[in-house]
Amino acid sequence: MPLVAIIGRPNVGKSTLFNRLIGERRAIVGDEPGITRDRIYGEANWRAQRFALVDTGGIVPDDEAVIPANILKQASFAIDDAQALIWVVDARKGITPLDEELARLLRSTGKRVLTAANKADATHWESDAGEFHRFGFAEVFPISAEHGNGIGEMLDALVGDGSWQLATEETGKDAGEPQAGMPALRLAIVGRPNVGKSSLLNRLLGEERAIVSPVAGTTRDSVDTLLKTSEQTFRIIDTAGIRRKGKTLAMAEKLSVVMARKSLQRADVAIVLLDAEQGIAALDAAIAGYAVEAGCSIILAINKWDTLEDKKTGTAAAFEREMREHMKFLSWASVVTISALSGQRVQKLLPLAMKANEARNVRVPTSRLNEFFEREIRQRSGITAAKTYKDSRLHVQYITQISVRPPAFVIFTAGGKAGLHFSFLRHLENRLRDEFGFFATPIRIIERHKSKGRK
Repeated sequence: MPLVAIIGRPNVGKSTLFNRLIGERRAIVGDEPGITRDRIYGEANWRAQRFALVDTGGIVPDDEAVIPANILKQASFAIDDAQALIWVVDARKGITPLDEELARLLRSTGKRVLTAANKADATHWESDAGEFHRFGFAEVFPISAEHGNGIGEMLDALVGDGSWQLATEETGKDAGEPQAGMPALRLAIVGRPNVGKSSLLNRLLGEERAIVSPVAGTTRDSVDTLLKTSEQTFRIIDTAGIRRKGKTLAMAEKLSVVMARKSLQRADVAIVLLDAEQGIAALDAAIAGYAVEAGCSIILAINKWDTLEDKKTGTAAAFEREMREHMKFLSWASVVTISALSGQRVQKLLPLAMKANEARNVRVPTSRLNEFFEREIRQRSGITAAKTYKDSRLHVQYITQISVRPPAFVIFTAGGKAGLHFSFLRHLENRLRDEFGFFATPIRIIERHKSKGRK
């Protein structure tokens, strides 16, 4: 699809406009300037014309600080790839020296520029928007991204001119989307701040897709990127570092943590990134717990492994034992030691994600499940389902699978008192994994009890 980039100086409403055009709250919006840092992609549709949108961070051309300089670099990538540019300015504040610098930058690109004079909520601000014609761009539209005023006229002008649609019939059809019959595997990268999530994303993609800096909390928005390989299409979701609730003070940080946790809700597989230098923290277990609650398959990736000194043959095994001691509920998760910076063993992650995604889609027939249950649980285990209650023992009637992604099973019980013993459930889960190969995937087991008074 043709790509349209939204650009401008900080705090003029670019992310608000982006969210308005794609019809969902993808980018974090707030009064604080400089919230958006990485490129955020979405898709818009206007008058049966589909096009891709990219939201960029606020551009400050001469700022040499690490993060503003990288924001400019990311915005430059978006400008180079785009067929048309929407330059967002502030109609209330009028022309600023920074706008004049950006106008010179945009003229040098030679691309079509639509000037969106945002925050023109009142009539006198709409008239003031005319002053932006002085920059030489013919298409100036007074709009309100927050309320939707004037956006229709701007989009009519955008899609009404066919010159921006550079995609051909062969290359433009559903460009950037996975092929039919091959749904994209949604892969989320989560972890504490500054463990190397954005570095891992860049390494997987082979390009500087996300800003990387030593400053904890550099990433704020959840960044979606499509990666196509010969075997699978991946939608990789880079998330903000998740902190403890008491440690998130700024509103942008609070929102970024909320967005990171929401990203897990739409992910199939989560790579939980750990820091080999800092060791295992209680927060790591909490983050992994969020991923399990969301039903994600889990890959535990221990990053910065190349920085550890005096490594021996058993160092990795010892680290894994310590990690599993802190995360006993993740005994089934896959573990791999990597270095996002050097690329060490990073190539193992995508095949592991594909294997985990395949396992979470396995559906076992009820007849095969009950044959397995009779053979492995009743006859061999010797574990009772529950304690005797009033001279009546709880017994399992049969088991069936009710859903996939993740696999969920219902055990129908009768007699005694409802409530299967945890040791029985744990043994059943372990045997299900061994028998049917639920690799790196959570299993949910639900009990449905038939009481005597129930017909």
